[in-house]
Amino acid sequence: MDWQQVCQRYLVHYSKGEIIFHEGDLGHEMYVIHSGKVRIFKNINGMDQTLAVLEKGDFFGEMAVLEGIPRTASAEVEEDCELIRINSANFVAMIQANPEIALRIMRKLSIRLRETTDQLQRLLQVSTAVFSSYDAPPVQVVSGPPVEEKRKVLAYLISAATGRMYPITKDVTIIGRYDKVTGLSPDVDLTEEDSHRYVSRRHAVLLHEEGQWKLIEEIGAVNGTFLNKRRLSNGVPTPIRDGDQVTFANVTLTFRVAQEGD
Repeated sequence: MDWQQVCQRYLVHYSKGEIIFHEGDLGHEMYVIHSGKVRIFKNINGMDQTLAVLEKGDFFGEMAVLEGIPRTASAEVEEDCELIRINSANFVAMIQANPEIALRIMRKLSIRLRETTDQLQRLLQVSTAVFSSYDAPPVQVVSGPPVEEKRKVLAYLISAATGRMYPITKDVTIIGRYDKVTGLSPDVDLTEEDSHRYVSRRHAVLLHEEGQWKLIEEIGAVNGTFLNKRRLSNGVPTPIRDGDQVTFANVTLTFRVAQEGD
């Protein structure tokens, strides 16, 4: 079953103002937004606090499918929408049809694990500091504001539609769109170039090694990556040269290597 068949088979319609589920509800479905907007909110001290407003391609409610736990927040339709409703029975079909969703779920879970690890580390440091204070006088550390290192520009991606220049300052550069679900932002964010949201959140990687540039379409990216109008194979490094034209889904840019003095 391909992604279009999944969309047609499991598509449901909601109107503005409808509540999809409430915080604390038991559920066994997750949702992928096919069109429209959904507000995710949580009741904190008696007040509804908006956590995120999700749009086309975003997903929510995945913990109900993975763990069957009560909803940790509520979901309300912000703008008339069509949702792809996925339960545990058809979850595998969804993953096979759109592996990008699977990768984003894994990234989201990875972020949660990292945040939990960081919190435990901070608690450990605080505990250590408290116990140490009984035996040693407090040490006052004075530090100035962090110094931001200005990176050298190695290359540019220049939009054919808007003329925007996206500087490349790293040897490994992620290209895509900001992901509201995971909170991850790529090094080159094409959100403003892609009003139809065809570019994947993590679409491609621009790699610079041993003086050579290579372009790699990320595993799970959809809608294609084209170098000089030739479609790239998923996950295969392809040389890219100064002046080449590259298209991510429907966004076309020119790749230019930075010259001395840029």
